[in-house]
Amino acid sequence: MNKLKAFFISGYLTYVAVIATLNIMTFSDTADITWLVSSLIHLFPLGFIGKLFLTHTPRTSRQINFITTGMIGLVIVSTMVMKQSPDHYTLLFVYAIITFIGWLIYLKWYSQLPLRNQDILKVGNTLPELIFEDSEKSPVSMSTFSGIKVLYLFYRGNWCPLCTAQIKEISEQYRELDKLGVKTVLISPQPHKYSANIAKKFDVPFLFLTDPKGKAAKSIGLFHQNGTPLGMELLGYSSDTVLPTVIITDEKGKIIFVDQTDNYRVRPEPATFLKVLRNL
Repeated sequence: MNKLKAFFISGYLTYVAVIATLNIMTFSDTADITWLVSSLIHLFPLGFIGKLFLTHTPRTSRQINFITTGMIGLVIVSTMVMKQSPDHYTLLFVYAIITFIGWLIYLKWYSQLPLRNQDILKVGNTLPELIFEDSEKSPVSMSTFSGIKVLYLFYRGNWCPLCTAQIKEISEQYRELDKLGVKTVLISPQPHKYSANIAKKFDVPFLFLTDPKGKAAKSIGLFHQNGTPLGMELLGYSSDTVLPTVIITDEKGKIIFVDQTDNYRVRPEPATFLKVLRNL
């Protein structure tokens, strides 16, 4: 199922990009503005993904109603145009329907993360001993953090705009976290060089660690097999990744906060766990 999702997201975005381009080219050739207006429905998904990269948005609503509503309006327009002149606009209508159905699949199916084993990461449980690696591939044990509060952020990789935006958001709170005596540790299964790159980019006193082959993630139920979009392997990423998760432990390693989102676009705001920390 995850492999199908990896294929879907890459295939769908490629599809809407190609169809939007074809519609615009048809407009250029025919000066028929109907094709130009129709291209908007295909640009909605591309614009949404582009916005995630450009505006550093760490989360979205579950339904993204404003885009869905706009697309419904354009589907209705496409239907009316096709009925008036089916010989000229049937293909335009078919394109619009496929794009809209793909958007609904993205919202209702692709965005949902696999069910997790909730028994391991429960508030009150002690986080199992885990071992990660730093940028030099030296092992870093959780015992290193004994006696201090720790915020663990498991993120999918630099390729994920929501993850990098979430890191940026948390990095802006580093002074507050430091004041509360919290060590922030960010973990990803991505190659070490990518973790080093993002550490350099944000330049905050956080630990950016690597979980090779997701070994630690597997032990606590956060491994996401085939969770990376198809094609990311060409950039050096594994096809497997991690389920985005925030865990906070106290000085004894006991879990005092955990967020195991069921939707990759829904992430906790820093205010949520800062409130927990302030109330300790």
